[in-house]
This record gives sequence, structure tokens and C-alpha cells, in this order.
Amino acid sequence: KLLEAQEKMIRRGGLATLRMKSTDEGKAYLTPGIIDVTEMDATDEEFFGPLLQVIREIDFDRAIDMANSTRYGLSAGLLSDRRDLFDQFYARVKAGVIHWNRPTTGASSMLPFGGIGDSGNHRPAGYWSAEYCSYPVAVLESDKLKIPDTIPPGLGSA
Repeated sequence: KLLEAQEKMIRRGGLATLRMKSTDEGKAYLTPGIIDVTEMDATDEEFFGPLLQVIREIDFDRAIDMANSTRYGLSAGLLSDRRDLFDQFYARVKAGVIHWNRPTTGASSMLPFGGIGDSGNHRPAGYWSAEYCSYPVAVLESDKLKIPDTIPPGLGSA
């Protein structure tokens, strides 16, 4: 699906800065891909894989507005040596994971994960993941069907 998404963006006017390719016949392993979608009518789609969509914007305020226009908001990152720009970015960008001069992958598993939009589940991750990724069930087992020798407490007649 990622290779198909890349081809669709290229057909719609995206520029393949780095074309993603399959590294095997089954297409299970992919090289990274970067598509500049600045000049195309971009769709608001989220891809989980090594496919990055880039929109170039000179105006900082406009760039933040564009970043906030997605319905997802999983992750956002700023590449800049200016702390003042990062402070503005951090205060205004709507994302669940925010990075400064770091990759947008590899967030600590001790931190909440997920965007504030359709990417996220609005719950903490890491240590707490088991609480919302599992369904608590108690199981009592016996390998044979038999009447118990004694009636369990609370089940006898009154």
C-alpha cells in the first residue's frame, strides 16, 4: 500500500526526492521514500511506514498553520538552531509527540503516545499500554467435569 501511495502522489504532481523501493520480491521490506508535495493538491493521509511527505513553506507562522491543518496530529518536528522558534512551535503545534532537531520516531515508551486527532487514542502509552490494550478476564479451569467434593463458600443453600 505504501508503494501504491507513493505512485499516486507522484502521478498527482509530487516530486520524488527519494523514491521508496522494495528490497525483496514480497515487498515486505522498503527503503525510505521522500515525496515533496508542495506543488500538488495534497490529501490529508497518514502513512505508517518509511514514506515522508514534505511541504516546503518559507513563512514560519504559515508552516505551523499548515502542520495544524491535518486531522491526525501524531508527531511534529522542527529542524532549527533557534530556540525561540522551537518555543513558538512547541506552544502552537497540535501534535502528540513533538521533536526539536530529532527524528520523529523513537519516542520514549515512558511517554504518552498518540496524536490529539485521528492518530491518537487520547490515552497514555508505555507502562500503561497494557491497561488499554488488553481486556481483563479471570479464568477458572479444570481438565475434567466433576461435581466438587465440597460446595464452594457462598454457593450453598441459605
